[in-house]
Amino acid sequence: MKVFFRVINVILGLATAAAMAFCGYMYFATTRFPISEYETQFAELKTEIAKTEESTLAAQQETDARMDYLREDLSHLGTEGEKIAASLETLQSEAGEKQLRLETLRTEIERDENMPESVSAMRREYALKIRELEEKIQAGESKVKICYWTLDDGPTYITHNFLEALDEMDNVHVTFFTANQANDSPDEVEMLRREMTSGHSVQNHSYGHVTDGNGVVYINLDSFREQVQKQDDWLYEATGFRPGIFRFPGGYFSWGQYHLKDAVDVLDEMGYQWVDWNCNLYDAGATENLPSSALELSRAITQISAKDIAIILGHDWNMNTLVAMKSAIPQLQERGYVFLPLFPESVTMGEATVAV
Repeated sequence: MKVFFRVINVILGLATAAAMAFCGYMYFATTRFPISEYETQFAELKTEIAKTEESTLAAQQETDARMDYLREDLSHLGTEGEKIAASLETLQSEAGEKQLRLETLRTEIERDENMPESVSAMRREYALKIRELEEKIQAGESKVKICYWTLDDGPTYITHNFLEALDEMDNVHVTFFTANQANDSPDEVEMLRREMTSGHSVQNHSYGHVTDGNGVVYINLDSFREQVQKQDDWLYEATGFRPGIFRFPGGYFSWGQYHLKDAVDVLDEMGYQWVDWNCNLYDAGATENLPSSALELSRAITQISAKDIAIILGHDWNMNTLVAMKSAIPQLQERGYVFLPLFPESVTMGEATVAV
């Protein structure tokens, strides 16, 4: 008889433990995957949860039935029977707790399923608030000044240096215009996720960034559309969010020389805004012609200080740019500038700010 009860105890314990282990694994899996991977897993996950709930309920009902049956026999076993009865009571209580935990996990997973929409709604609300500020600045109704510091062509092998520097600054966020094949970095996806989770804006600078000769970006409209979409998909796969702003490699006028007069219409069809810049560090080009960090610093201070709403162009593969940025931002903050991430609703989109 004792052996019989021990076997029952072990079986029930293993069954409930297995059910909770499965749920724990699935919960951990959904929290560690990027949001984009949730979409293909939620349907399967819900099905598995339903099956687990059904089997757990069946096991609970069987346990209750057995306990009712055993209680009658245990009353004849004296002290030993009382011990077994207490053990079964504990098992039943634990099974109830695990059922409650299962319900909690299901609720949390349903909440996470709606996370992309919730985050998008919060970003939209934030963007509209900042646009109100931009409009007040343009109307002369606010003394606040805005700088949108943008960094093109990454992620690169030194992007993490930029992120570390930005982490040390108070309330400073920038915009990364990313291009998958512009630079060779072993940890691009990690950098993209870090950019996003640090509150920076991660946007589209085309997949290949090749513009000269038979460049794939501007060879024709189909190639242009493909390059924008490939980068869009790559960013979504890496971060779970799609960008909404495009920066033309080389700037707005670059595609014009390739006779792509309908490129802006293509962006409109794809739901994109586009933006250039109104301040420039001139930190790209041949290595021998790159400016020193001191010259970049001077350019940043001079050009940005002349704008109430500044969009400055830099590149996160240039170490001199990093040095200049670390000095320029605190100085500009003292002059009343706030450093914000770009968003599609900004008044600076399109021809409102064309490259200079």
